Amino acid sequence: MADVQTLLGVRKKMSAKRPKFLRQDYHHRMKVEDDLWRAPKGRHSKMKQRKRGHRAAVAIGYRGPAEVRGLHKTGAAIFRIENLHQITAIDPKNSVIILSSTLGARKRYQLLKTAAEKNIPVLNINAKKFMADFDAKLQAKEAKSKPKAEAEAKPAQKPAEKKTEIKPKEITPQKVGVKKTQEEKFGA
Repeated sequence: MADVQTLLGVRKKMSAKRPKFLRQDYHHRMKVEDDLWRAPKGRHSKMKQRKRGHRAAVAIGYRGPAEVRGLHKTGAAIFRIENLHQITAIDPKNSVIILSSTLGARKRYQLLKTAAEKNIPVLNINAKKFMADFDAKLQAKEAKSKPKAEAEAKPAQKPAEKKTEIKPKEITPQKVGVKKTQEEKFGA
């Protein structure tokens, strides 16, 4: 088995040689002007037949070495983190993390703080900048809530409000099954 650093170098050279795989005739129509790979399906497709002078198609020989497939360029394993329990199980020597995009700011802050304590690199966020911004927001929020706390400590006496009494409406029992006369209906 070859050394990981050697295999990472091989993977880097292979990636440099690897063409950008584009679908057939993507440059002809706006409809297919995306750069996603789709296998050629046509019966007479020269790309499908792998004719020389036509665009390269995806093949197994373009893959990198299996031992380093899915590793970071430093050779560290990449882990996607969603909670505090997952980050505690990670070895900081040969691992890097990516924080989930669905995390809220508070949980993201807790995870970044834990990662900083354990010296685990975070790939998808600038940890120092995020933590500084979050601390600033917390301080601003605390400063904003202090005047409210002081106001609650000293309750100001408000003038007594006048209470108006609401009288309930008089409810008259209705006779069931008895037809009303026109005078009762329309009030003569």
